[in-house]
Amino acid sequence: MKITGFRFFIITALILLIPIHSNWRLLLNGNKTEGIVIKTSKDNMGQLYSFYSIIQYEVNAKTYHIKGLENVEYPLGKKFIILFDPDNPHKAILYNFKGIYFNRSTPVAIVLFVLWVAFYLSFSPKSDKRKSEREWFKCNGKFSHHKLN
Repeated sequence: MKITGFRFFIITALILLIPIHSNWRLLLNGNKTEGIVIKTSKDNMGQLYSFYSIIQYEVNAKTYHIKGLENVEYPLGKKFIILFDPDNPHKAILYNFKGIYFNRSTPVAIVLFVLWVAFYLSFSPKSDKRKSEREWFKCNGKFSHHKLN
């Protein structure tokens, strides 16, 4: 089966939508509220540590907290729009590109994208502009001592 440019584009788009898939219910059914950065927290994991901002938001007079992006420190008092599940306000994300797209599925999408592009470039038909193997070994109109099968 030949992989046309259109098929390549469709498969690439599907791969790049993988991180959004984990939040699709929240994106369709979630409610918005305002959150504010109240502190920065650190996690120690042996020799590695990471930090993140703690963002506080309120739903029905109850206070909830979410972690900001790992190793991104926002200034105290910075305000964000939070998207939360009305049935379970603990399920929430930052309502911006980073909050929607950068999650646990993002590394999987990146690896699949790199593999897909490598696969496509390896097995796609050669264009007229690319040199063939024989042209690479030509020397002044004659073939070099390299043998091609």
